[in-house]
Amino acid sequence: MNRKYNRYMRFISVLLIVIVAFKTVDFALSEITDIWAYEDVGQSSGTGWTVVYEKLENGDTLTEKDYDLIFSQTGLGKPAVDVLTDNPEKIEEYREYYLADKDYSCVREGVFACHEYITDTDGNAIQNPPFVNLQNGDIIITLSIHSLGWRHGHAAIVVDAEKGTTAQAVMLGEKSAFGHIGDWRNFPLVAVLRPKNVNAEIIDEVVAFTEEKLIGIDYSLMSGIFSGRDENTIPTTTHCAHYVWYAYKCFGIDIDSNGGRIVTPKEILHSDKLEVVQVYGNIKDL
Repeated sequence: MNRKYNRYMRFISVLLIVIVAFKTVDFALSEITDIWAYEDVGQSSGTGWTVVYEKLENGDTLTEKDYDLIFSQTGLGKPAVDVLTDNPEKIEEYREYYLADKDYSCVREGVFACHEYITDTDGNAIQNPPFVNLQNGDIIITLSIHSLGWRHGHAAIVVDAEKGTTAQAVMLGEKSAFGHIGDWRNFPLVAVLRPKNVNAEIIDEVVAFTEEKLIGIDYSLMSGIFSGRDENTIPTTTHCAHYVWYAYKCFGIDIDSNGGRIVTPKEILHSDKLEVVQVYGNIKDL
């Protein structure tokens, strides 16, 4: 009896040591990635913003340098700025929010993954303002999800911008499904991207294909490595980045920035086939 009890106690002790060690490593790695990801965004206002804002008020033509400055101050890319040029006050509202002090909370989802949600400096949950000029076929990326220090993030496709409907491969144990854009406004690091120079007919086909063929697929982290790369065969498994990549790859648009067999949200984020519509946080620097 004592021998069994001693073995049991040793097992419990080892298990506790493993749990404490795991939590310590996880905490340390999370702290490192947080320092890396949450540096201050934007620049001081200076005279540059005043000059650009006057051009917006006067309806003057903006240069690429102007667009770059607006992006650094507001997170608004050229496609978003162009629909707001007759409303400089709205651009200023986005700027004030973008540069304001904010914080985040980290919520454990499962054993490894940590989801970060935006808060004010008092810790109250808030949402980012609505995304500007959201369109069908837009790709949305967040890097506010990490596991053991790796910011793997998440990705989805907008399939109905008017209703705010997205399509995505969610997580292990769940099938790909529809979601809502409102969920993405909770992330402190998020980007909306759009394929460059792709006509509306192709975008419509990508969206229709996603809705009709890519809902209800099992989740697997291995998708795209050994299978799931044939455009003529619907994959039996997928994961978030593979899901978005595959939908566009089937129409001849490869949005994986390094062309490897593994595609991640970060690789999609830096694809030269995509342009930035809008970001929150310094996600493009990661």
